[in-house]
Amino acid sequence: MGIFDRYFSESSFDEMVDAQRQCRPHWQAICDQIEATGIEGLKAKQAELDWSLEENGVTYNVYDAPDGITKRRWTLDPIPFVVTQTEWDGVVKGLRQRAKLFDLMLRDLYGDQLLLRQGILPAEVVYAHKGYAAEMFGFGHKMDFELFFYATDMARGPDGKFWIVNDRIQAPSGLGYAVENRLSMNIIAKSLYPGVHTRRLAGFIEEMKSMIDRLSGGDRSKAALLTPGPHNETYFEHAYLSSLLEISLVQGEDMLAKDGALWLKNLSGLTRINTLLRRVDDRYCDPLELKNDSHLGVAGLVDAARRENLAMINPIGSGILENLGFNPFMKNIAKFFLDEELILPQIATWWCGQPGELEYVLKHLDKLIVKHIDRTESATVYFGRKMDAGELDALRARLKAAPHLYVAQEEIGFSTVPYFTGESVEPRNAVIRSYAFKRGSQYWVMNGGLVRVASQKDAFLISSQKGGTSKDLWIVGEDEERAPSNPFKQLPCIDASIDQIPTRRAENLFWLGRYLSRAIITTRLIRYAVKRLINVYRDESNTAGESQHQLLRAITHMTMTYPGFLNKKKADKLLDNPMKEIVSVLKDQGRTGSLSFTLAMLSGSNVSIKNLLGIEAWKLFDKLQWEWQAFCSANTRMNRTIVNEMDKLHVNLLAYKELVEESMFREQGLVLYDIGYRIESVQLLISKARSLLCPRQEKAEEYELLEALLNTCESFNAYRAHYRSALQLENVIEFLLLNPQYPKSLTYQTQKLLSDLKDLPKSRTHLTEYEAPIFQAYSRLKLATAQALLTYEESDGIYKELDGLLSELSELFMKASDEFSKTYFSHYDE
Repeated sequence: MGIFDRYFSESSFDEMVDAQRQCRPHWQAICDQIEATGIEGLKAKQAELDWSLEENGVTYNVYDAPDGITKRRWTLDPIPFVVTQTEWDGVVKGLRQRAKLFDLMLRDLYGDQLLLRQGILPAEVVYAHKGYAAEMFGFGHKMDFELFFYATDMARGPDGKFWIVNDRIQAPSGLGYAVENRLSMNIIAKSLYPGVHTRRLAGFIEEMKSMIDRLSGGDRSKAALLTPGPHNETYFEHAYLSSLLEISLVQGEDMLAKDGALWLKNLSGLTRINTLLRRVDDRYCDPLELKNDSHLGVAGLVDAARRENLAMINPIGSGILENLGFNPFMKNIAKFFLDEELILPQIATWWCGQPGELEYVLKHLDKLIVKHIDRTESATVYFGRKMDAGELDALRARLKAAPHLYVAQEEIGFSTVPYFTGESVEPRNAVIRSYAFKRGSQYWVMNGGLVRVASQKDAFLISSQKGGTSKDLWIVGEDEERAPSNPFKQLPCIDASIDQIPTRRAENLFWLGRYLSRAIITTRLIRYAVKRLINVYRDESNTAGESQHQLLRAITHMTMTYPGFLNKKKADKLLDNPMKEIVSVLKDQGRTGSLSFTLAMLSGSNVSIKNLLGIEAWKLFDKLQWEWQAFCSANTRMNRTIVNEMDKLHVNLLAYKELVEESMFREQGLVLYDIGYRIESVQLLISKARSLLCPRQEKAEEYELLEALLNTCESFNAYRAHYRSALQLENVIEFLLLNPQYPKSLTYQTQKLLSDLKDLPKSRTHLTEYEAPIFQAYSRLKLATAQALLTYEESDGIYKELDGLLSELSELFMKASDEFSKTYFSHYDE
């Protein structure tokens, strides 16, 4: 039995087979190859695609995922969506016409408003849509207030022609995924579909870079892609596109508006930005003039555009062009602006703000689809045929109350395309997203696109958020373009000097170091404490329990999870049965200072600098997170299980640390990571030393605490190799605090900090505000001796000199960290 013997589509049109279930001519070669390959062969090709996408870290963020896993792997079907070159050339003409039409509409709605004044567009359908930015009125005549980038969703209708489904204009997504789909399909295409020729995508990307060059004055360092951040659903694409187009990837906090211009904050100061590729929706771009509670944009960005100091792809205010209420009027608008008929058909649409149209909609509501004109406010779609009498009456009441806010559309059965389920090939509904950008007075349409496929058979709603998959769009035929330089292989020559690192990236590198250091050191301390609990009763002396209590108090001090083991009211109970508190310090992510809290903060920094790291680091961190989340979800308090999990976490953190340090060179930002790591390490070492070394103890207790400190610093064997003697307090102080040669000692790390800080762009010949406290700390350590630090009076419960020095050092390092952040991350002096 052949693969397609049971292939049957109830759609009025199937892309692969005709009404007689015969393969269409342009699909024939692909059908034959799929038949020859068989199901097992397709499974192997699917596995190759899955491996390629996973290896390249292609993901999609899902909001409100029921399983709690928001980051999903991107999926790609091994069977492409195929269109002939002749048919596509006709589609291209229609897309160019539509893009040009929207460009004229954009400038008119924010300029002369001829469409409104001459009654071609009702005012209500414009001003009732939140995409109309009144703040931008008058911009229509300004330079660079143009529709530079256009995307549209299309599907083939029952008449065999491609129909417009939706226009995506203000911040259209998917281009990066379309490119990655093509590159991944190239892996299997030559072996699975030999002899099938498709048009290339490389020329589109090269010309798009040329457009950015024109807008930025030939200096691509003045162009940037504005992203909402790592938690946005298509953040992978934002990072991918910025790399492909050789422009900076920035968030709103990376920039500031000053003197009517936009500036990128970096370590050396400010760099001018004159071109912005937006992936942030209109209203969120400027909290000063638009949505005042937005944290995604830049205050003053609109003013920079008003003064013609900033070109945006696309301009703020272009969201109005996604208004579904425009559809019924597009035919007249085309006549008015172009004196042409629309080339590409639209779905029959009725705007309910017109009495005659409203009457028709109310009468035929059970056969129509109803949508809000403003999809930014409500994405709910009402299928009349699926609603009962009560629901239809409620919808009628809603339409009568505010008819101008709704449109109704004819329900059309769009075409199906073959899809590999993993076990068989079956028909699924699919939508094509095509892309075009402005070149001169015309638009260049990409010879391909992103195809999204329904998650289930006979499902029409297609969304990646709902679990749909994707396909590559193949325009079959010989490519007439000359082969361009391959933008997918060429690596840009960029300025990698440290002073060009954007401030936000620099800050995330700094905090990556700090949180990673805290995670590793916290894991070591708690792991050691739990191991001691397991073995505490093996010791016949009474000191084991007393030193254990001191170790538990050290956990509270170091993690700052107060009151913790210092809770006076529950002290005896907590110290005798400490596992409940330890589990809380491990698992409670809502508790500041807990290990789970630290790992969550580390995750945020990791995501923000992910494009600097190798794929191995990505995979390892994902594995680390999944394993830790599984442990936190499990209801276990068995000591040995906890120790085993912490052993795994410790190894994973150390491996991740090594991969981070291998992924970057110092000028790329590793020096910032190193500074953060060292500052946190010395602070935590000081905390542990104050808890375990400063209180005066009996000799037996003192020995156990010295052993605990050395082991939690991974320094026990190094100490033994150096001193070849039993543990002595004076020697441990010399070794961990004062030794200038031992890499983990306080003195050595302070010395390295001073050296690292000299590599930064704002370093001076004299000591800066952030260097001075560290130099002071270094001087205090160099002048200290273990013997002097251990002087005491018999009445003293602690070594006052040692505690005083450590307290002073802690304050100096905190001051240095604050001054460092002010100097490099706050730009308070700019």
